[in-house]
Amino acid sequence: MRQLRFFFQEPGLIEAVAIDPNLSKPTGGLNTPGYRSLWVADLMVDTDPRTGKPYAFMSSSFDQTYPLVIWALKIHMADEHFDVPQAGLWAVRLDEAFSWAYAHFILEDQSLTTETQALSSSASLTSQVLHHAAATVQ
Repeated sequence: MRQLRFFFQEPGLIEAVAIDPNLSKPTGGLNTPGYRSLWVADLMVDTDPRTGKPYAFMSSSFDQTYPLVIWALKIHMADEHFDVPQAGLWAVRLDEAFSWAYAHFILEDQSLTTETQALSSSASLTSQVLHHAAATVQ
């Protein structure tokens, strides 16, 4: 299972890189095609030439486009799960991992509003954060 690592820069740039621990690290770096816009306007993806899989994801306005990015990931990357040691998450879909990143970096781990607390405790993190985002849109 690939491991995902998040990098954040204020005010809303988020980058996630997926590393496959079973692949050897390239000695001269990884020569990729580079980021390109994919699925939605604020989601750029780079692919690993060794596997053909998306391995790096970036959103420059994640603080504003979170719901759009999450739905794109939920639809297009639903078949793969990732470990996110940085978050203590194991075998989660990419949309769940990005939901953790939104809660951690954008909301700065503040508890989600009472609207989300009313959701079932079995609700996914994505459901909780999307509900929060919808409740706070002005």
